[in-house]
Amino acid sequence: MRLSVLSALLLVSYLVVPGQAFALIDISPKEIVVQDKPTTVQIINNGERPEYVSITLSRLLNPGVEVGSERLEPITLVSKPILYAYPFRITLAPGQSKSITLKPLEEVVREQVYRLDVIPIISLEETEHRASSGNVLINLSFSGLVRQLPNVKQSKLSVTCESSGALLTANGNVRYPVKDVKVDGSTVDPFNVYPGEPRLLQGKSISIPGQPSC
Repeated sequence: MRLSVLSALLLVSYLVVPGQAFALIDISPKEIVVQDKPTTVQIINNGERPEYVSITLSRLLNPGVEVGSERLEPITLVSKPILYAYPFRITLAPGQSKSITLKPLEEVVREQVYRLDVIPIISLEETEHRASSGNVLINLSFSGLVRQLPNVKQSKLSVTCESSGALLTANGNVRYPVKDVKVDGSTVDPFNVYPGEPRLLQGKSISIPGQPSC
């Protein structure tokens, strides 16, 4: 479930009624690594009612940014995708789990990042039934992070001092985890820098372990 990088999206049908019914769908693992072989993901129904679930795979065009600033490209809109997820829809009984397969269609030269969104679908018939019985329907949509990696991985970082701070660039072909960074004396939460997506840290004094200070 996405919290910072993996957060739950709350979808509420607006019915002013006393009770609630939750769709308790989960995904495991939350971060999935795919290389040259198909990889499976478990979708789990932890609720007490059957669920009809939609699965969407979208490529993340600007990895490393805050969730609210992400730009996503659904795989269904790509003419020649390099990663495919199936099936797109499944039905889960209470307590049941089923597998989703992520199949690479070609090798990548650098890391590609995706969101795998799992969304319970509420039918019109069920919505009308819940409304008449005095319940509100609450759907939780869960999102996993998918990393499609090259077979040979290199993780490198370079830091360039600029007038406004420090520019961090991943010079390898996979993301570089950055931690224990201090900006103007304050410690910054750990983050990742991805190939092709430089990150600017703004501040007057920036310290990164193993890198020159700015």
